[in-house]
Amino acid sequence: MALREIPLRLSEDDPLPEPITEWIGLSRQRIELYWDHFSKQPLPQYIECDFDLVALALAEVVGRDLVDGRLFVEWGCGFAVVTGIAALLGLDAVGIEAEEMLCVEGRKLLAKHGVQAEIWQGNFLPGGARRLAEDTDPLVSLTHSLPPAYELNQMGLDDFAIVFAYPWPGEEHFLRLVFDRYARPDSLLLMFRGPYHIELYRKR
Repeated sequence: MALREIPLRLSEDDPLPEPITEWIGLSRQRIELYWDHFSKQPLPQYIECDFDLVALALAEVVGRDLVDGRLFVEWGCGFAVVTGIAALLGLDAVGIEAEEMLCVEGRKLLAKHGVQAEIWQGNFLPGGARRLAEDTDPLVSLTHSLPPAYELNQMGLDDFAIVFAYPWPGEEHFLRLVFDRYARPDSLLLMFRGPYHIELYRKR
């Protein structure tokens, strides 16, 4: 695998830009409203990451000029909170989401607060990526039958400079394989792994 991990120097003492802090707060309010109505719109596959930690990591990536380009994509964007963070940091941000309801809500949330980013409904896996999984792997990423979102928008994964992913348990190796196979050289993979655990890789 041609991935090199890049150490991050994150500190909670480093303040985030006010627009990002405000965006995270407003997004959390919307997500809490969703959970209040969960029985009416069940969506058991939605789990949010630590938005503040991811924002700190993205801010460091941008601040240290680590990213070789402006195009950002989030794999499985949910309500598009991280996609919005990337946009507020000056990246050209796209979120890919399979669930139609989340695509609708993410677009509404971005539009309501004037955050310029795109949501694509579809599969974040490029065509052919399924063959990288072991036959015995029970991967949630493989349960979606939608076509890849890239081709639908006349782009490829290799157009993007940075990918963000929050893998389901046991999927991190598979997603690294997909990134290693289909992303372009020098692009970055930022992966949230759980509480206080985030990793950054560059494809060599």
